[in-house]
Amino acid sequence: MAVYSWRRRPTKHFGEVWVPFAQVSIQGSDGRFQAFAVQIDSGATVSLMRRSVADLLGLPFEAGERIDLTGVGGAQTTAFVHKLPTRFEDNWPPVEVRYAIAEVETVPNLLGRLDVFDRLQIDFDVSLSETRITAPWLDDADRTIWESMIETETHILERFGELGWTKATKGAARRMIGQANLLVASAAGLVKLHREFAGPLFIRSLFELSVQFEYMMQQPEERAQQYLDFEHITRYQEEQAFLGKAMGIMGDHMRSSPLRREGEVRVKAEYERVLPKFQRKDGTPWRSWHGLQFRQVVERLPSDQFDWVVEYDLWYKHFSAWAHGDPYAAAQIDPDRPRKGSDLLLQCYTYYARMLLRTADKIVLTSEQYSLLRGLAKGFS
Repeated sequence: MAVYSWRRRPTKHFGEVWVPFAQVSIQGSDGRFQAFAVQIDSGATVSLMRRSVADLLGLPFEAGERIDLTGVGGAQTTAFVHKLPTRFEDNWPPVEVRYAIAEVETVPNLLGRLDVFDRLQIDFDVSLSETRITAPWLDDADRTIWESMIETETHILERFGELGWTKATKGAARRMIGQANLLVASAAGLVKLHREFAGPLFIRSLFELSVQFEYMMQQPEERAQQYLDFEHITRYQEEQAFLGKAMGIMGDHMRSSPLRREGEVRVKAEYERVLPKFQRKDGTPWRSWHGLQFRQVVERLPSDQFDWVVEYDLWYKHFSAWAHGDPYAAAQIDPDRPRKGSDLLLQCYTYYARMLLRTADKIVLTSEQYSLLRGLAKGFS
């Protein structure tokens, strides 16, 4: 990843403003690369360089294709277009970029869209006043899958009201699928930033969600309501933790809030209403809405389509070890050699696709959408 800080530049009417810059290395006629600072201009079609750049690179200035450039004010400048190998990082392979080298020195060195914005990922970070340039986070094949998944999930979610499920089943399914959707989007954000090494956390969470969703759908009416009711157990326990000796702004705010008494009464009433469903012999509530060890949930799933137990032993244990700081798992993660981004997305798609398939038998999908979900749901273990 190439990261470049913005620079402040004076303007005629607006004082100093932040301007995104980058440093590129352009290959000259002698085969050597020379570095140039260029202003990134997403409004410019072609990259623009001053006349002296041709001399520095040893280029025959007029050997390029002659064009006339028109500025914002209508003034025209003659330039000659040269296609030059360009590096954005020393360890990256060069990219062929077309530069319009002007016949004058009164133009800024600009990096335009042509040959750059269609090949590289360029992100402007206003918070850090910097620009990041990376390789594209999706290739054409991955982009097709990504767009097809978005289209398919949108089709399913828009027709949730058509499902012949109870209100509780629809509510629980919406929550689980919504959470899975956010996890996939978050994983995609990691891929976009080339931070795939943190992917195990998302795959682990999606595996857990898909297992719980499948378990719920084995007896949807009873288990969906159980899932929804357990919210009141978690909310009460969280409230008690904050109202106790929790340090920080949130704890202080809740303890001093004028609505504290009203909120405590309401939350406790809901807790006591549902507690009998989740109460153990010692009076304490279950740790999860299903009341089982997670491995026990996995073992209760049908294995006619997917071997959940094998995947638990293969993926879930590995990714859990990573999440829990296991020394072996931690040693396998090398930020400087991240895994392929499409592999992370495919594993995330695997468990999300299984959840969507569970709803698709009640919704009419196209044959292409069914094929997409079935193919992704198989995974690659």
